[in-house]
Amino acid sequence: MRHLVVTLVACFGACFCHNEGLKITLPQGVLQGHTKVTKEGNEFLAFEGIPYAEPPVGEQRFQEAKPPKPWKGIWQAKTLYKCIQYDHILIPAGQDRVSGDEDCLYVNIYTPDANPPRKYDVLVYIHGGAFVFGNGGMYGPSRILDRPIVYVNFNYRLGPMGFLSTEDDILPGNLGLKDQQMALKWIKENIHHFGGNPDSITIMGTSAGGASVELHYIMPKSKGLFNRGISQSGCSLYSWVLVEKPLEKTKKIAELVGCDTRDNKDMVECLKSKPARQIAYTVGKLQPWKYNPYTPVGPVVDKWAKDPVLPDHPYTLLKKGKVQDLPWMISFTADEGLYPGAEFYNDEDLEHLDKNWNELMPHILHYEDVVDSKASIAVGDMIRKEYLGNERLTKKTFKKLIKAIGDRLFVADLEKAARLHAVAVKSPVYHYHFAYEGSLSASLVLANTTEYLGVSHGDDVMYILPVFVIEVNEKDRRMADTLIDIVVSFMKNGKPDRIKTWTPLDKDVTSPLNQLKISGPDDMRMVQVDSIGNSEFWNSLPFKENEKILTYDKDEL
Repeated sequence: MRHLVVTLVACFGACFCHNEGLKITLPQGVLQGHTKVTKEGNEFLAFEGIPYAEPPVGEQRFQEAKPPKPWKGIWQAKTLYKCIQYDHILIPAGQDRVSGDEDCLYVNIYTPDANPPRKYDVLVYIHGGAFVFGNGGMYGPSRILDRPIVYVNFNYRLGPMGFLSTEDDILPGNLGLKDQQMALKWIKENIHHFGGNPDSITIMGTSAGGASVELHYIMPKSKGLFNRGISQSGCSLYSWVLVEKPLEKTKKIAELVGCDTRDNKDMVECLKSKPARQIAYTVGKLQPWKYNPYTPVGPVVDKWAKDPVLPDHPYTLLKKGKVQDLPWMISFTADEGLYPGAEFYNDEDLEHLDKNWNELMPHILHYEDVVDSKASIAVGDMIRKEYLGNERLTKKTFKKLIKAIGDRLFVADLEKAARLHAVAVKSPVYHYHFAYEGSLSASLVLANTTEYLGVSHGDDVMYILPVFVIEVNEKDRRMADTLIDIVVSFMKNGKPDRIKTWTPLDKDVTSPLNQLKISGPDDMRMVQVDSIGNSEFWNSLPFKENEKILTYDKDEL
């Protein structure tokens, strides 16, 4: 078992006493943590539930978070929090869909040693969940802390509490992204107290967390807060990242909880007076079928704000090269569409979706607000023909549905973002395709089945920061070790040295994509592909998003 070296220091130091537990003194006050043990039996220090901002409650609801106040006495850093949310997964039968607390802006820090001879590289994980659900504490340290790094995760406001916008300066939007920035700033300023190197911070996220990572490359106020980034199945150009018609959706939520919507200021004041649970429940009212669309409220281009967090469209910022020049890694899995498609893996839902394709697919594929209503049926028919031909939607054709969902929601636009990002920076951009068919998959929980369905959206992060147990045998464990090796080596200098032959993307946007295909711990090879995600088809559809809503000349696109 790794020996815990903790030295008493006079100022801002750490003290480990068997009777009192671990104490660290921050500018805010004294923390008391505890010890945990990794899967390999190594002890590490855990500080869970450290406030990085004042509670965003009462009059502070729908306001930009304020720095945390100092506390008196000793803060017991032994509690995991989650922001109030309308859950999608992990809902036992009969349990309330709304969970969490409005007071939720906390950071969790895990370190092998608070006073190492040399400061550790730092990994900060931004959780996913469609900007609507999830929490940092889900992604545990039991695997990654077998390596000599500091690991951090945190919460940010979700759904209506974090992403409503009135399209003016009353409630500009993007509070959840501002929370992320505040958390990263807090980590940058305080991580040295936990043995972390503030000049070697890698941010990493999956899905909405991965999209958030790339957004931090292009949001001006995130400059200087990190040194490298890893986006798993996430980028800034996804169809569901930027929400259309935010004021309209804010008004609908307000109406649902009984607020007058004629005046934006009065409406927001009314929303402040309503129970947070009541507001969180409205997410379900914006989802016509099951949990679709899964991001009814989310980030916006807040040009109307006095001090915008996202001053322009991500496509514009990438195209203009307004990107932090830092190494980046981006990936996708073989069967991305299993989120959310695994939830439909039963005869009743597949038959319903088959019969109501053109009514439901705009919500599932997030194109209801970006295509002219008169063209919606024609677009739906084109998608069906492209992926199903003349076949009905059944369990036999289920994989074709998953391919359509995955290409639209996660892969085609990832190619676009990866190419533009690579051209915009001098730093390397690495790309991998995770196709390892392990013993289990996260999608089995969503599908409520024991039948293996494929390599799901989110499966790669499960080997690194497990939420569900998917390591079953020695091959799974070696796959986990390999992925962790890739992350830890990239954290050192922005190069995944674990794979010596890994070539970054070319700086020519028309070149083939250099891709590391990971099919197993002993089956990893570089390939060059012209495109991914059937991008030519999806780019041909009349969706008013990314390049199709911008003002560039055709020759520039």
